[in-house]
Amino acid sequence: MGREVFYPPIGIAHITNDITDLVKYKLNNQSKIIINTSAQPNSSPHLGTITTIMCSFALAKHLKKTLNIDTEVLFDELENSPAQTYEIGDEVYYKDLKHTLNDDGVDLATTYMKRFKKILDKISILSGVNYDIRTYNEFQKDEYVRDAVIKTLNDQEYFTKLLFPSSGNLHIRSICPYCYLGKKKIKVLKEQHTKDSVELIEECPYHGKYNTVIQKSNDSYIDINTQFRDLTKGVSFVEEDKINNTLTIMLDGGDWGGIWAQRIHTEGMVRLGYTNFPIRFFAPIILDWSGAKFSKSLYLKSDAYKNINQAFINYDNFINKYGEIGIEKLWNEVSSWIEEPKKFFRDYSVDYFENVFGSDCHVKKRTR
Repeated sequence: MGREVFYPPIGIAHITNDITDLVKYKLNNQSKIIINTSAQPNSSPHLGTITTIMCSFALAKHLKKTLNIDTEVLFDELENSPAQTYEIGDEVYYKDLKHTLNDDGVDLATTYMKRFKKILDKISILSGVNYDIRTYNEFQKDEYVRDAVIKTLNDQEYFTKLLFPSSGNLHIRSICPYCYLGKKKIKVLKEQHTKDSVELIEECPYHGKYNTVIQKSNDSYIDINTQFRDLTKGVSFVEEDKINNTLTIMLDGGDWGGIWAQRIHTEGMVRLGYTNFPIRFFAPIILDWSGAKFSKSLYLKSDAYKNINQAFINYDNFINKYGEIGIEKLWNEVSSWIEEPKKFFRDYSVDYFENVFGSDCHVKKRTR
């Protein structure tokens, strides 16, 4: 028999009977609600990533049902994430997932996105909600993203302190157009800018100097890090919602809430002249036994979780142990969070999920 679980309401859950109540005030005859979430396709996704994706679909399903409005999930593929690093001279360079090949000659982003697409397809069927995938390359071409980047560079002193309080350097990377190497850490950002344009000046150890011009209307490739991406995403959604008559809600893992969302996102948008911001929800964080975030990156670097149920480590292990029935059980669990705010606005441990699956840990798998 499983242990009894308590759901004491905290924070916003005290004043919210239904999560829909946190969305209604933004509705003004929009044609669609879009739920945006993102992930790095650098491995088979673990339990935390899967539950965050499920939260996006469960929220979309709930809003569609209760508000009688069309909904969709927009998944941002972050193929720009570093995959390999190289020490060349006194500099550290990297290649991203899109430009790092596996033994079969296929880039890692494509390789791992196959798992993500399986998950997205399954949850789309379970929820009855359609989804779209946007690559990072597509995102960085967005005119509002590029315009926001230019404006931050024209206000470097403020944004350096806001977005990079410890390093003191703005991190906007460019990559060599020939071999796709980029500097992992930007010691000094070399650039020239005007009100409407920025030119990044960089040097490849193999191909020499190259320049990258950023304008609102062009599509030259720039690799902006997490802080810039979070800030500029908010800007682009506000602007595109005006044009498309949509309402976009950002849903990320709970580790991006709190002071990050307030400082990086909200204060940054205010500095750029905005008084209207996207609605943001943060999925429950999955915790290990000690209360720390169940970290995919930590697992990838070591066998840190050798004593944790290996089904929770990645999607492949989960399917091998629990099968399709396990996915449905996990979906039903996550859906229940969206139905009751006191279940959504909290975190969950891996021990909790052991309790959820209980005697079903060895259920007979359905054919894939």
